[in-house]
Amino acid sequence: MRVRERIRRTLKRHLFLKVFALFLAILLWFQVSRKGQEYLSIQVPVTFSHLPAHMELIDTQPQLITLTLSGPPGLSQRIAPNSLTVLVNGSLLAPGSQQLDLSPSMVSVPPGIRINSISPNSIRLRIETMLKKRIPLYPEYVGSIQAPFPSFRVSLTPDYAEVEGDEKTLKRLRGLRIAPIDLSLIASSPQQVISIPLTAPANSHFHILYPKTVLIRIERATGKHHPASR
Repeated sequence: MRVRERIRRTLKRHLFLKVFALFLAILLWFQVSRKGQEYLSIQVPVTFSHLPAHMELIDTQPQLITLTLSGPPGLSQRIAPNSLTVLVNGSLLAPGSQQLDLSPSMVSVPPGIRINSISPNSIRLRIETMLKKRIPLYPEYVGSIQAPFPSFRVSLTPDYAEVEGDEKTLKRLRGLRIAPIDLSLIASSPQQVISIPLTAPANSHFHILYPKTVLIRIERATGKHHPASR
């Protein structure tokens, strides 16, 4: 009993100083463990791989993610600009609007570098199934003929286009107008052939698969006069 009592008294003696010394030791260990560590916050894009050919990513919010990294001194020099990205396996995604959680495993970093946090840790995205459709092409005109000129007719080759887009967009798409034909440049020759590139309007949500260019044939018309026909 006397031995136990002595031990108890020894432990209680200067208890505050002993607890304070333990606290300092832990704090010192923490500072030493952090010594030589460098921290870096960087914004990286979200990219997708192996997305099926019949599917298209319509929207991603946000498009940039903030990564907080830690590593040995010189970390900022080891991370080259635009070298990191959050890579999502698109083969695991389904059509529609959805929320996707992000994880450090989606980012490939050099050895010795740790990803401490990802902010935000999820994104919203919308994926649509892509369909194909054949739509007619229509000529459009600007300007006016400067000199007396007989009536003429206009024909397009081809007179249709193959387009690809999501179901909602293609349902509204009934036709496509080509780049305007300037009537003031039309000569009085019996026949003219003009090649015009075919492009989708700005901010459209469909792609033109065929053709890349349209041949416009302008010929004098016989019989009743018409300013233009298609």
